[in-house]
Amino acid sequence: MIVASKVAPNLQNNAQNNWQFHRFENFGELSQSLVKDWLDLIDSAATAKRPASFALAGGSTPAPVYRELDLALAQRTPSDVRLAATDERWVNDNDPQSNEGLFKKCLPLSYGKQWNLVSLKNAANTPEVAMEAINERLHQQLPTRFSAVLLGMGADGHIASLFPGAPVQADGLDCLAAVHPQTHQTRISLSLPRLLQTEKIWLVITGDEKRQVFENAMTSGLPITNLLQQAQCKIDVFWCP
Repeated sequence: MIVASKVAPNLQNNAQNNWQFHRFENFGELSQSLVKDWLDLIDSAATAKRPASFALAGGSTPAPVYRELDLALAQRTPSDVRLAATDERWVNDNDPQSNEGLFKKCLPLSYGKQWNLVSLKNAANTPEVAMEAINERLHQQLPTRFSAVLLGMGADGHIASLFPGAPVQADGLDCLAAVHPQTHQTRISLSLPRLLQTEKIWLVITGDEKRQVFENAMTSGLPITNLLQQAQCKIDVFWCP
């Protein structure tokens, strides 16, 4: 059973009233609902004769959603869908921690047919060196706002690789170098302003701990707070225990 409600209790006084909180009994139901929304956006873009573009979170949580989308896309005629990672570790695609590698593994049937990747990586040794070139690539291949941005959220309130206390943008670029505060792993992330250039935001979270972080977001001063306060589009929060 799916239970949908307005935003979580601590967020209901938001003047914009642009959040919808959706509760699901399990992740399978969550995935089905999200994939249906996703396919609707792809169809709308195709009807309008324009590309559909999406920025996607990595990690294990959304992987089942991507696998289900792959099965659905593989049964369709080829389409112009462009995918980018919301953030990426500075590793090769065959590294288990690579988000772009994850997309290729989870969407193998439709890769290169129904969707193409706009990579956040190049041959540079570090994200700092690559930032301007990646910014130019984003401007060329993703010049307009995203159809939707799919985000996860850490228990510390981080989104993409925008961590608490760290910058969320760099010199007006669409991307910035980032360092994980615990592992010190180097990453590249879409900037907060670029993440906000979207028609819709999907926030996928699981478990009571992250729901509590979300419900307290407006008083926490975390990156998720910045997203919720500054978003000018609808945010659908998909949650299951």
